[in-house]
Amino acid sequence: MPLLRNLGLAALVLVAALGVTDVAFLRAVPSPPRLGTNFSSAFLHLEIERLRREEPRTVFLGDSVLWGYALRPSESAPALLAAGGLRDANFAFEGGSPANTYAMLELLLASGVRPARVVFNVNQKTFNVADSAYATLHPSVAPLARPLLRPADAALLEPGAADDSLSAQLDREAGALWHLYAMRADVREMLFGDIDAAHALHAALEVASGAKARADARDAPTTERFEGSYDLAPLGTGNVSVHYLALTVAALRDAHIPAVAILTPTNHALLHPYVDTPQYAGNLAYVRRLIERSGARVVDLDRAFAPAEFLDNDHLTAAGNRRLARRLATELADP
Repeated sequence: MPLLRNLGLAALVLVAALGVTDVAFLRAVPSPPRLGTNFSSAFLHLEIERLRREEPRTVFLGDSVLWGYALRPSESAPALLAAGGLRDANFAFEGGSPANTYAMLELLLASGVRPARVVFNVNQKTFNVADSAYATLHPSVAPLARPLLRPADAALLEPGAADDSLSAQLDREAGALWHLYAMRADVREMLFGDIDAAHALHAALEVASGAKARADARDAPTTERFEGSYDLAPLGTGNVSVHYLALTVAALRDAHIPAVAILTPTNHALLHPYVDTPQYAGNLAYVRRLIERSGARVVDLDRAFAPAEFLDNDHLTAAGNRRLARRLATELADP
């Protein structure tokens, strides 16, 4: 009996300690300029709860173009707009797509978030069935958002691999009880700016030694590398990305939330042999009509940037993001 009492007391002390660390962590952890590279479902939930308690903001949704691929968080266009005085929140992330934009929007609305405005980008490459995010929800978005989808809509998406191993189940249980544990990947990225200290050190050494510069030069984007990235088959309602884009603009209209859709900048100089065709132009026009029919405003940036402002086919340099921020500041200032 004394042993059982001691074990019970130890368990209570442990639970109390975990609770104290959770409260201290949740109060102390800052809200970053954007979601992390490997953000967790727990951290996404925390950020949504923060947003729910604040005054309505302009919310950015979309993919790595708005997230700020290969740039410091402060260099992304939404962060630059925030530095200029716009109250915004960047919920774009790497691996975004129309399906992910809709899932994130539904999650925000179901959580009680009422954005002052939603700005989202629509990337032509994500209408390609071969795109990795075409019919796949981000693994940290899916557990929270999939239950909110109608069965017919969810059936269009890849189900995702469920890990029912004992270790995975224990991991989920521990994460549900201890927030700090659930957000361990987010904490490491906040501390080191990378997955962990080892990766951060390795990246710094590559920069210092010149290895990164040599690798970047060796892996410079070529036209051939992006062959097939953009499917030029005529778009229609059978396309999953079309379906989810239609759901997104309809949900924004029905919720009476002002919306601005950005047609993602595309590096036409790099992709010229493949995308400067009537088929590409026709699909872009199709997307534009679909968005405008629901009352959202379209900002067409498809050809708005010079080749030197691109890192590859669609991601912008730091200078490109500065010009994107200036362009969006003008667009968002209009009623």
